[in-house]
Amino acid sequence: MKVGDLVIVAGLGEIKAYIANPRTPEAEAGLKPDEIKLDLIRAIDVVEAHKKLQDLITDTTGTTYKPGFLDRATSGEKHTLKQEIINEAVKDVAEDIDMLIEEHAQKKVFLSLPKIYAKDILEKIKNKDKIFRIVEKDLLKTDKNKLPEEFKPEILK
Repeated sequence: MKVGDLVIVAGLGEIKAYIANPRTPEAEAGLKPDEIKLDLIRAIDVVEAHKKLQDLITDTTGTTYKPGFLDRATSGEKHTLKQEIINEAVKDVAEDIDMLIEEHAQKKVFLSLPKIYAKDILEKIKNKDKIFRIVEKDLLKTDKNKLPEEFKPEILK
């Protein structure tokens, strides 16, 4: 990772973007471009992922529509609601990552996604060609000073 690189760590509910800035005067002059510090440039909450299933299947009076003996008409209507929420969150995360890449990618882009959703999110990202390295690991709660180590190739770790 060098000065000017973009680091994006994402999950279904949150995205954080960091830019690699020089830590020392030598790095700023270009003599040691790998001496960097990560500065947070944008944090995004994905609202779609925070929706509760209970809020979506109740009406305004709080009545829950549950399948049952007397209510057979609704017995199969809400069975894909949870997957629909996940699909919408995946789409929103991919769009936000594309927006971050378009706005801030000066050099290489390093991306971290949770393994369970990585394939689905990557399918929807349009700027895949600008991504230099992808780590399929949830790094949202990782200290920003340890992130450069996480993006090193496996051989160098």
